Amino acid sequence: MLYEALFVPPGAAPFPADIVDAPGIVDYHADFGTRSGDVGVVATIDDAPVGAAWVRRLHGYGFVDDTTPELTVAVVAAHRGRGIGDALLASLWSRVERCSLSCDRRNPAIRLYERHGFAIVDTDGEHSVTMLRDDASTS
Repeated sequence: MLYEALFVPPGAAPFPADIVDAPGIVDYHADFGTRSGDVGVVATIDDAPVGAAWVRRLHGYGFVDDTTPELTVAVVAAHRGRGIGDALLASLWSRVERCSLSCDRRNPAIRLYERHGFAIVDTDGEHSVTMLRDDASTS
């Protein structure tokens, strides 16, 4: 599912399938569920997975601090724009109070993150932003 989370700008070549095992990316999924703080949800249609959202503490692209887990959201391309991402995040929020993520400004999913309370806290280059959602500071 991690492959589906990787944004490919319009007109760019897709990533090779094995990119999910590349250094810096593999940590988002390797042995998921074995680390303290690993939390995830999966969306299915007719028993087939069509999306997932998960958090994990790591020093990844959206790193904020050692206590804030990073969020990854993936929806299979054929099922995007149908509210699956919204449903996944709504389900996750009962178990996750604070998390960060990295997003390309050109990625339409940035609107999903903003609707769910994420705010840009850092930028890296022309397109990459780090976003943070922190329910504790808004309640």
